[in-house]
Amino acid sequence: MSLGLNLAPQHRVYAGFAIYSFAMGNIFPRLPDIKHAMNIEDGTLGLSLIGTPIGTLTALTLATPLLERVGFRRALLVLVPLVALAYAIAVHAPGPLALFLMLFPVGLMIGSVEIMLNVEADRTEFLVKRRIMNRAHSFWSMGFFGAGLFGAALAHLGISPQLHLALIVPIVAISMVLFLGGYQPAPSRFAGTGEKAPVLARPTLPILVLVAVTLSAMLMEGASIDWSAIYM
Repeated sequence: MSLGLNLAPQHRVYAGFAIYSFAMGNIFPRLPDIKHAMNIEDGTLGLSLIGTPIGTLTALTLATPLLERVGFRRALLVLVPLVALAYAIAVHAPGPLALFLMLFPVGLMIGSVEIMLNVEADRTEFLVKRRIMNRAHSFWSMGFFGAGLFGAALAHLGISPQLHLALIVPIVAISMVLFLGGYQPAPSRFAGTGEKAPVLARPTLPILVLVAVTLSAMLMEGASIDWSAIYM
């Protein structure tokens, strides 16, 4: 039985990107409060936040075979609310080392969700014969922007980071059921062709150029997200 709204495949992809970014974005407006509660310096907080990208890189490198075995539908419906839950737990960390250790599994989940959403966007493009990747990432931006506004509003009202991020968990879980309850993964580009996707593929020169361009953009994005919040 299908749950939630009856949406076109590309609309479910857009919703997935927006809900996921909302789930991960609410912690950033609260970083100044977390730093103040721990009574630590900016650099110490910055080092503790490295737990997330380490986990993300680990998942991006190793998680694909496991996700394929579990299935994208099951993994996505579970992991996006778990991202919100893991952040809600992490803000209870008593110190920077504990925060680092608690953010590492958050990064593992984020990397796994990144794989699934981007692969699903690519497969859905192939299915509907229309470009949707750019629009999908614009929905990611809208979800992240909404998280920033929501987090800033709750901080202004004096609501603690712990209560704030606890409230995000049911919001994300209900949104996933509503918008992705009926989600079924798009077929692989190799489905029905008899071909199997390679386990490892040698990157071509154009791919390496794209990696270099996007790496610089991601470094700037990550630094601006973390440090702009810290210096607020």
